[in-house]
Amino acid sequence: MSNARYKEDDSSSYNTVEAQKEYEDPEYFYGGIGVAPSSASQSGARMVLSSPPPHPPPLRQPTHIAITNNKKKATPRWRLICSFAILIFICLILIISLVVFLTIGANNTGFFSQQNPVYTNGGEPVFPILPPETIRRADFEVTPNHLLTLMITKRKICVFEAGNGDATHSLAAFEQDHIESARLLFHSNLSHNGVPVHPLQFQRYARSLGVDNDCHVVIYDRGQVIWSTYAAWVFKLFGHPRVSLLGGGYLSWKTQQGRSHQYKTESGIPRRRGQGDFLSSWNDSLIITFDDVFLNTESGGFDIVDAQTKEEYHGVATGALYGHIRGSINIPVDTVYDWGTGQWLATSDLATVFENAGLSTNRPVIVYCSTSLRSSMIWWALTKAGYEARIYFGGWPEWVIRAPDSLKVLNAN
Repeated sequence: MSNARYKEDDSSSYNTVEAQKEYEDPEYFYGGIGVAPSSASQSGARMVLSSPPPHPPPLRQPTHIAITNNKKKATPRWRLICSFAILIFICLILIISLVVFLTIGANNTGFFSQQNPVYTNGGEPVFPILPPETIRRADFEVTPNHLLTLMITKRKICVFEAGNGDATHSLAAFEQDHIESARLLFHSNLSHNGVPVHPLQFQRYARSLGVDNDCHVVIYDRGQVIWSTYAAWVFKLFGHPRVSLLGGGYLSWKTQQGRSHQYKTESGIPRRRGQGDFLSSWNDSLIITFDDVFLNTESGGFDIVDAQTKEEYHGVATGALYGHIRGSINIPVDTVYDWGTGQWLATSDLATVFENAGLSTNRPVIVYCSTSLRSSMIWWALTKAGYEARIYFGGWPEWVIRAPDSLKVLNAN
């Protein structure tokens, strides 16, 4: 009994692969279909299925379906037409803007103007058309009566007294007496040894004096003329559109004051004006450099005028090494200004002087001297007479150092 139990327990606790084989035999599941299982097998065996499960139906579609929209919506034609019209409109705007920009740039006296001459293969310089502001002659000189009218009618004017090279003397004379509402221009704020200051430096100085872009600048001095013409040239050089000289200067105003109390003067330092909005630029049509003058000795596109005295021009003056640029024409300042009356020669008389010297309005002119001061007087007279003139600010001091000996005349004898 015990052995039988032992065997039974042993068989139930230890099953071999052979003992489990019947579970892997298909006959085990499907061999006795329809036959009731025995009582012995019901206790330890798995229940036999009456029939096999049905096979799943075969797949007739792919396992993944791409979701697509087979109905393509056509873009409406009005959208295409509108897009094309907008594109054409933008192109027209760009073309018009480019044309306007080039047109304004060609006539502007500021940074966009082509002021320097362009030399062709033949050596002849080609010059741009002068802007209308440069060609206008009415604003070149105003009389004391005209200036008084501008003051009475409350026009927007900026009156300046140009100081000389001595700042202390200029300030003392200005504080003692000057034209009403005038401001003092210190020469050291305009030029350093004949060379103009930087445009931004001049802009800052002009704004501190209350200069605006649309004001009418009127300049005078105490009778030397060279200080006022140089100041006017600097204003023009840095792009101010309207600059005039007071005919006769301070002395002419004082003469009129003796006839009428309306020509007022005042003493002391005027009340400080508000900050101006003047925007400085660089007008290349009024200035020229050593390289351009040296190139002109070969091309001959400019006439050169020497504004020194006759003694300095011929190299016989004492005190420095004087002379002139070879081929230049000597026109001293005494030939364009009447120091006895304190007035410029009439425009017709100026034209006669320049024609007799061999100049032509069809050719531009280079003017030089030793400091640019006397050059500014000749430049003013030439421009007033209808010439296109430029100042060589380096002048004779630079030329005598840099130019070859064959292009300078130290002694005409």
